[in-house]
Amino acid sequence: MAPGLQCGNRVKANAVTVLGARRAGSVFGPWAKQKEVHGYIVEVVGCGRGRKLKVKWDECDGVFILAPRALQLDDTASLEDSDEDTHSDTDAESDSESEDNLGVPEPAEEVESDLLKPHGTNWEVKPDGVVVDYFQGSQSMFKFIWDSENPDGHKNPYDYFCLMFPMSDVPDWIEKTNSRLSELKRRPLSTAEYFRFWGVILAISIGSEKNRRAYWMEESEGESARLFQPPAFGSRFGMGLRRFEDILRCLCFGDDDPTDRWGPIRPLIKALNRRRQEKVIPSYILVEDELMSSWISRKQDRTTDGIPHLTKIIRKPKGVGTEVKCIADGVTGIMLQLEVCEGKEAESRKKWSHLPSGTAQTLRLTEHWHNSERIVIGDSAFSSVTTAIECYKCGLFYTGVLKTASREYPRDYLNDTSKYTSRGDHICLTSTIDGCSLIALGWKDKTVKTFVSTCGTTLPGKPHQKHRYSHSGAIITTEELAAKRNVNGRVDVESQKGIVIGEE
Repeated sequence: MAPGLQCGNRVKANAVTVLGARRAGSVFGPWAKQKEVHGYIVEVVGCGRGRKLKVKWDECDGVFILAPRALQLDDTASLEDSDEDTHSDTDAESDSESEDNLGVPEPAEEVESDLLKPHGTNWEVKPDGVVVDYFQGSQSMFKFIWDSENPDGHKNPYDYFCLMFPMSDVPDWIEKTNSRLSELKRRPLSTAEYFRFWGVILAISIGSEKNRRAYWMEESEGESARLFQPPAFGSRFGMGLRRFEDILRCLCFGDDDPTDRWGPIRPLIKALNRRRQEKVIPSYILVEDELMSSWISRKQDRTTDGIPHLTKIIRKPKGVGTEVKCIADGVTGIMLQLEVCEGKEAESRKKWSHLPSGTAQTLRLTEHWHNSERIVIGDSAFSSVTTAIECYKCGLFYTGVLKTASREYPRDYLNDTSKYTSRGDHICLTSTIDGCSLIALGWKDKTVKTFVSTCGTTLPGKPHQKHRYSHSGAIITTEELAAKRNVNGRVDVESQKGIVIGEE
């Protein structure tokens, strides 16, 4: 970025930065990433960190609004030289007038019009909103595919576990694990013990102990001994600590590959994903998000030793560990697909890596349901105009919250709080890109929330009811909440008077 850019300066920038990958590719072909475009600044909008520059490019039609960091000063030619080269002598007078007016701000209507053309994409304001839903698919219901002859009969939790777990791979995994156990001169693992081991893993996953070995304590220590029973996993589950750690150390799901650091768990992830595809028919709504698998080393200090790729997300309750992108059924919440975030280099070798990361992850997670006309719901980690368009090309609809991935999206227009009169107001814009009808929505809450979608309407819906929960997990009704607040307020008022109970 060149410091002190002003009106009239000749600038240059990467074509993909200006036009976006899709449009730049259509204009400049396969060399779009190396192509530089040249132009001049016609106006400076805003100030400070929010300063934007309106640039007229020689190679592109229209005026584009860009951040200063995306531009570089073009030393090869000045604005005057460019004018002398591109205009005839008969137009000298008009050119001089245009140069004199470069620093004059454009009318407000023209500035607003430019905000509706981000990166050259035209958006149209819809005062009456969208009343016709582009989604014409069937609202299919969630369904399990059972192997038994009585699929509608009574099922217990173990039946559901067997349905979801890749049972066909278990014999091979036990054989590979026993091979490692024999090298340590440990007794072989049986099928029953193998599933007992997984039961212990599930029990640990919902526990609160920081040290794994604490779950095998037979007696509680300290003051807690009078209040809480010890975990005593050894006597309760029939598996001692040493045996559990031996199995954990030798647990194997595939052949060793020294070139693949995620190789030890990759067969497990693939088998789980395959099993869900075979045994679950999801509803018409798919929801994608990310989750964290917390990493704690043996000494309880988090480190990169032993983990192929460490991710840190401050906002997560346990924000240090392995990040996993996932997609779940929107009605039941059952997880459908998992994808481990393996690092930038590994991600670049995956399918659809030429697209933005959020788009590529969305397409990979939903690949099994392409052309099913389901609706995908995503958060800001996945949402963009590109994601919505690519899902449409793959036979899916998309709706998501959009924050930072604003290429070709009228974010600046929708984030203008002066356009909203009260909380709950919304602004609707529409556009058509590559045959895909898009909806951009700004909704005023405490702050403006922006959405991108290829389906749905802006017709009035059922108001959302926010629930408050007690410590026991029960829902507190609005009346109960109001009563509690009145009582608590009464206590505060009396305490401010200095009343002491028990004294006159």
